Amino acid sequence: MQFEFKNKVEAFDEDRSGFANRICKLIYNQSGNDIEKAIKEYENIFSDIDEHVENIYELIGEYIPLIAYYELKKYGADNYDFDDEEYEQALINAKTACDNYYI
Repeated sequence: MQFEFKNKVEAFDEDRSGFANRICKLIYNQSGNDIEKAIKEYENIFSDIDEHVENIYELIGEYIPLIAYYELKKYGADNYDFDDEEYEQALINAKTACDNYYI
């Protein structure tokens, strides 16, 4: 299933996901570890990462939980062909990974 995240070491080790996760860690911490605040206040940065980091979309669902959470909220369950239960589980997985990766 999509949105089951790798361990923190793997996520920070790979060049592209490591770069994005270091940025996400700063954002998450700056937002007081409040995921809703983070995705609202830093939406433009997520767009910049998506635009300027080559093929980042390949890594988001497994390695970059803050951007995954942002995209889940932005595009909704239908974009991923999820039913309500799968969508809620993906959100929980992303939130849990954010806490594990960034706190």
